[in-house]
Amino acid sequence: MIIKERVGWLRLLFYFRGTSFEKTWPRILVVTAVSVIVTYVELYYNIQNYTLTTTPFTLIGIALGIFLGFRNSAAYDRFWEGRKLWGALVNTARTLARQAYSLIDARQDDTALMDFRGKFVRRVIAFVHALRCHLRHEDPAADIEKFLSQQDFTTVIASTHRPLAILQQLGRDLAHARNQGWLHELNAPFIDAQLAELSNILGACERINNTPIPFTYSILIHRIVAVYCFFLPFGLVEVSGILTPAVVLFISYAFLELDAIGDEIENPFGKDPNDLPLSTISRTIEINLLELIDSPERPEPLKPLDNILL
Repeated sequence: MIIKERVGWLRLLFYFRGTSFEKTWPRILVVTAVSVIVTYVELYYNIQNYTLTTTPFTLIGIALGIFLGFRNSAAYDRFWEGRKLWGALVNTARTLARQAYSLIDARQDDTALMDFRGKFVRRVIAFVHALRCHLRHEDPAADIEKFLSQQDFTTVIASTHRPLAILQQLGRDLAHARNQGWLHELNAPFIDAQLAELSNILGACERINNTPIPFTYSILIHRIVAVYCFFLPFGLVEVSGILTPAVVLFISYAFLELDAIGDEIENPFGKDPNDLPLSTISRTIEINLLELIDSPERPEPLKPLDNILL
């Protein structure tokens, strides 16, 4: 995610790093070059038979704007839902860590109980890192190894679904606490409800990650935008004359950028500059939970690298 300090309006106009312009400028350049050729041929050879009026472009432009607006709204809904899910993950992880100390308790100090609490909270941290890597199709081994015992780590890595395997271990921990008398039967449903919330967050994130906007709809939008921009100079040259390339440049920039923005934010869990900063959120949860268990191994918060949080 791009983290940019407030800058002046004029400076913002010329800020391109991290924007979709980095991907669309070759397309805009090609469309503008075509418009230069069309304008030159029309004005130099005065060819009237191969030009169009502005009417079809006006009609198609209105419809295209509506289609692009709908697609970008759908893409942003996916982006915002992903952010809400990870916000819920932060709250649920903190609640689980708090409940580990407020609901899992004994009448007297118990070393085994203190060790259990620490392992439980660390397992929650491992789940967060495993979920992030699961959504980004990365290997979580390096991130979760220090939070799990060797046996549990081996079991998780051998699993085809690492976050679900850790959830299973958290459920096993809950059963162990009940069997040891550390968790009252009336309090167990409260912690189990938080584990169910982790499962719901996992499933919702997978739904966004594995169900893109229908491919046929995206292809239709891409084709209409491309055809519209390439044929635009044929409809404007009669009206705009020598300024046709400048007009085409501006219009194609608007449509091609809107098209690219929808593609970029469709999957919010990637590592593009405008995707959600899952690594930063994971690190924040790790720091918060380690602080709750008074662990001295707390890492430093992640800072923006060239104004981008991963």
